[in-house]
Amino acid sequence: MKLACARGIEVTAACALSLSTAAWLADNACAQAVRPSLEVQSEHVEIRRIPLARLDASLPADNRLVVFAITDRQGLYVMHAPGIADQGAMFSRVVALFERRDMPRDHIVTMAAIVNHARRFGTDAADLTAGNNFSSVELARFFDLSRRQHLVLTPGERALQRIVVRMGLIEERNGNWQARSTHDFLITIPGRGPAQGGESIDAPVRAAILSHELGHWQYFSDEAYAQACRSFWWRDLTYEERAELTRQLESMGYDASDRIVIDEMQAYLLHTPAPYMPLADVRGAGGIDVARIRDKLRQKVTEDGR
Repeated sequence: MKLACARGIEVTAACALSLSTAAWLADNACAQAVRPSLEVQSEHVEIRRIPLARLDASLPADNRLVVFAITDRQGLYVMHAPGIADQGAMFSRVVALFERRDMPRDHIVTMAAIVNHARRFGTDAADLTAGNNFSSVELARFFDLSRRQHLVLTPGERALQRIVVRMGLIEERNGNWQARSTHDFLITIPGRGPAQGGESIDAPVRAAILSHELGHWQYFSDEAYAQACRSFWWRDLTYEERAELTRQLESMGYDASDRIVIDEMQAYLLHTPAPYMPLADVRGAGGIDVARIRDKLRQKVTEDGR
């Protein structure tokens, strides 16, 4: 997810690093740049079992690492990271592998490559995302690829591995990392505090990130909803509207594949509060009216869900 800086915070909702670019330029030796407390917290991570309605009230006011298993949404897990830097330290290369444009899908890149990629979009390695959403299958693939490539995981990635193993999302089988269930899904949000560029994660921003990421969970877990979104993309939008939405999402750094673009479209249009909406109207031929598209998509998923 990408939240516009002018409306709150400029980071994309898959993860964000608040470490300096210089620290990341040391490639995998950037390990020492990660706060030691993250690894310590991951060894004793607290897993709370609550219904979704209690999630917002259960989020910690401080910067603790807490994981929630949502009891009335089977397969949904929510991680509250200590802060945006720690969240980014865990997920930057996972995000690059699965979501970022012009990044390989068959191997994990170096941290130096992450820095260079971020610079192309006028940011740095601290600005990749504000929240994350990954299936357990994707998480298992990341760690399995790292093993095959003989990569040394960063401290943040080791902490993530420890957490998802403890949660029961992935496990080692016959020397490979595999998902325990194809139905498990992890979303992450950062704790409150400073973010890149003098911005901050406050309660409203965190709530916006959570809402967006829960939209991805709905797309992942509700096939009828997902099919309605895909049908809307291909049958209800014009070619010009699809092209402009894709262009705007690409400009945020998203991969232009249908898998990413349709999912992000619905998460932004239906699950992201207006003050944090990065998609913008474009006048004239080939332009888009975001409000009109949102209303049409909402009508589509409502009608198809009856």
